[in-house]
Formats: sequence, structure tokens, C-alpha cells
Amino acid sequence: MLQKIDLIGNLTKDAEVKKRNDGSEYILFTVAANETSGDAKRTTYYDVSLGKSGVLDYLKKGQQVFVSGRLSLSVYVKEDKGYLNAKVKAKDLILCSSPRG
Repeated sequence: MLQKIDLIGNLTKDAEVKKRNDGSEYILFTVAANETSGDAKRTTYYDVSLGKSGVLDYLKKGQQVFVSGRLSLSVYVKEDKGYLNAKVKAKDLILCSSPRG
């Protein structure tokens, strides 16, 4: 089974380089995507991982991006409250604007 997602949003903070157990590196960042319906506004946060590439210097807080990739969802409970964790393994990334942060 595969879940694919395309989203446009802004980075909530500068991207970071992380290491997997095997020593390989990847880029990790969070994208906030806003959705508006009438007067209601909802923001969904996605943790995005991207294979190491030459874009790290451009992934700064406020940068608007288009991300396309594989979506995975998980639920966890903390202090009797349920949370949904949305993760995206990016296949494609496009920088859409200059950082606003």
C-alpha cells in the first residue's frame, strides 16, 4: 500500500541534517500547511525527510516549499491525549519563495 501526498507550506524552523543507524545522512524539516474553509483556518504539520542533497542551505525557517512524496501516519498518546503524526518521505522538492522568517 502507498499513500502519496503533494503539499505546499512553510518551514517552521531551519532544516537539520540527521544520521541513520547505518551512518547515511538525510535532511529533516517540518512544513506547516494551512487550509482555509470559510472563516475557519487549520494548520497541519508534516515532518519531512529528504535524502541528502545540495538544498540544505536554502531550507530556512519561513521558506515556502512544494513537497511530493510518500505519506505515513501514526498515532500516539501523551498524557491521555491522542496525537496524529504525519511524516513525508520526500521524492520531489521545489523551493517556492524566499524565507519569510
